[in-house]
Amino acid sequence: MVPARIDTPREMASAMLVLQQDLADEARRIPAGDVDTARLRRLAADTERFASALRRFGWLASRA
Repeated sequence: MVPARIDTPREMASAMLVLQQDLADEARRIPAGDVDTARLRRLAADTERFASALRRFGWLASRA
């Protein structure tokens, strides 16, 4: 799960790796016909949380 708030470069890198792995796992499941709408909703929510955290992190970095 991607945290809603990411404040440090280490936390950002960790969140990126977690999301990357989650997306890769799903990319392997879908062609095999393993489509779970609940799992996709969770992945979408994580992706939206990450996008928000990434925008905030970029804003914080631009102020440093």
